[in-house]
Amino acid sequence: MATYRIVCTDQEPSGHSKQHAHIVAVGIGDDPNKAQRKWALDEVLGAIDRGDLFYTKGMNTGKVAIVEKYTCAPCRRVHVRSAADKVTDNDLDRIRRCSGSSQPTQGPVAHDGSISTERPAFVRMG
Repeated sequence: MATYRIVCTDQEPSGHSKQHAHIVAVGIGDDPNKAQRKWALDEVLGAIDRGDLFYTKGMNTGKVAIVEKYTCAPCRRVHVRSAADKVTDNDLDRIRRCSGSSQPTQGPVAHDGSISTERPAFVRMG
């Protein structure tokens, strides 16, 4: 089982309401200001199914929130969210947005926008 810290997200509107958006990709890394690798939503869901753990950590509070799968009823699709707590700076919807495109990826995305078909340990992000 591997553990990954999510430091940024890419989100897209769901089409159901102006306030309804979903995370379509996440940036992973140790530095909250720079992702080392970008994962598409389906990669994250698959990793969770294999037993890997994803979490966020508040920049101010240092509090950790575990990331979990959930099914969005209007969308009829599985997505991710942070576990509920009373802290907002570790909320997956409130952490910073990743730089670059918010389009879902088919694999790790390098800083130049190319898509790798291999699964390297890390792909540098901008």
